[in-house]
Amino acid sequence: MKMLDLFGARCFHCGEVFTPKDDGMQYPDGDYAHSNCHLRQVLGSVAHIEGRCPCYVPGSVEGDPEGMTPRQAADAAIAAWEKKQKQRVQ
Repeated sequence: MKMLDLFGARCFHCGEVFTPKDDGMQYPDGDYAHSNCHLRQVLGSVAHIEGRCPCYVPGSVEGDPEGMTPRQAADAAIAAWEKKQKQRVQ
């Protein structure tokens, strides 16, 4: 799909409209997603990536960073994942 085809579409995950600078995809059902919003659904929250969520810490209520929009939380999760990947290489 060409980038221009996404302009003006609404992301299924965060609800924000695609701008000319955004990248993303169209799902088979016709919904659209920003790349980071899609990856956030696969990789999990910042807390999950950092091992602080209930999956790793029984009783934890950690999730996305407080006060962030879903799109900001997706961007933060990708940044946390990239940081973790760089640490693995070192």
